Amino acid sequence: MEIKTAVLWLAPVVALLLGGDQVLADNRPGKHTHSDKAPQGTTAGDQGHTMDGHHHQHDTWEPPPAAYASARSTRWDNPSAIARGQQLFQNYCMVCHGTDGKGTGPAAKGLPHPPADLTHHFHRAPGDGDAYLFWRVSEGGQVEPFTSMQSTMPAFKTVLSEDQRWDVLAYVHAQFHKGFMATSVTGEGTVIAVVPTNEELVVKHGEIKGFMDPMTMGYKVSPPSLLKPLKAGDPVRFTIDTQQKAIVQIEKLQP
Repeated sequence: MEIKTAVLWLAPVVALLLGGDQVLADNRPGKHTHSDKAPQGTTAGDQGHTMDGHHHQHDTWEPPPAAYASARSTRWDNPSAIARGQQLFQNYCMVCHGTDGKGTGPAAKGLPHPPADLTHHFHRAPGDGDAYLFWRVSEGGQVEPFTSMQSTMPAFKTVLSEDQRWDVLAYVHAQFHKGFMATSVTGEGTVIAVVPTNEELVVKHGEIKGFMDPMTMGYKVSPPSLLKPLKAGDPVRFTIDTQQKAIVQIEKLQP
């Protein structure tokens, strides 16, 4: 899947599954680069995907069309649906998205538009994102704006039944998202930059389990007074409110 770029938390930012733009239609965590390759100031909301240094980015989440707007799943945690979805994923999706869901399948490098990293988690609660996910699996890259991005993702509505598409999504949800997103997550890292004018903090952090890979990322900070005692180089532990999409607690650690 694809999404589109914006700076959600820093200046807009982040992303998911089969791949999502304009005046932020939705604020989810997304463009990212990994570990030491990450540029300073990348924000926790730039919706893009990375594959061997190759990004595909989007400005915001495309709202699904009316035909899909009411789509909802009742099987996110259904073991039978997840098991059926696993087999379908292996048959139809793994060649591009890879066994790890990160867009590293054997066919990925030859594509003009990299497959989405399905481990990007934005699925916060039942009904939140269902319509978008089902639309992307159903239409693939065969509709705009994804066609213009050179997405070659098939429209799986021509191959898989409605039930099968929901089963695949149930597997992605269980295997790569590890369930619904927690309301808050905690990470540790090193301050790269303090940007009080934008109420932002740029941190190089390790993996935030179930939320984000190791990377350098810019985050909105609320309240901004949390920035006052910080400087570049400070080791910190921080808590992100995934609903506010902001750091809400910061603790300076001993060097």
